[in-house]
Amino acid sequence: MSATDKIRRVERLNYLIGGVLVIGSALTQPRDISLGIAVGVALTCLNFFFLRQLVTRWTRDAAKGLPSSGSAALMIPKMIALMAAVVMSLAFLPISAVAFAIGYSVFVASIFIEAVIELTFDKPEDEHSHG
Repeated sequence: MSATDKIRRVERLNYLIGGVLVIGSALTQPRDISLGIAVGVALTCLNFFFLRQLVTRWTRDAAKGLPSSGSAALMIPKMIALMAAVVMSLAFLPISAVAFAIGYSVFVASIFIEAVIELTFDKPEDEHSHG
């Protein structure tokens, strides 16, 4: 499995875990908590989507031996936009900061699950060449 496939799997896990968390919190928690989780999940999924786009472009250019296409310069505006979105969400939305942090942390669980899947089920690509 390629690095791009693994990044896509982490992104899909973000959506899956985030969706379950948002639905569960909407059904069981007060509005400020469920909204905080939803906003945190939305921002982390959006951030990971843009991060995947940049990393895919970097690795594609590097594999072709091309100089950086300028996508590295996009990392700073992406981070500034993310920080602004976090600050504005916490300042202006009626959300729980702790719930927001929980929702935003979904990517940590996704990366952990991907690591477990890779260590448990994915075979190294060159395993068949040893014998």
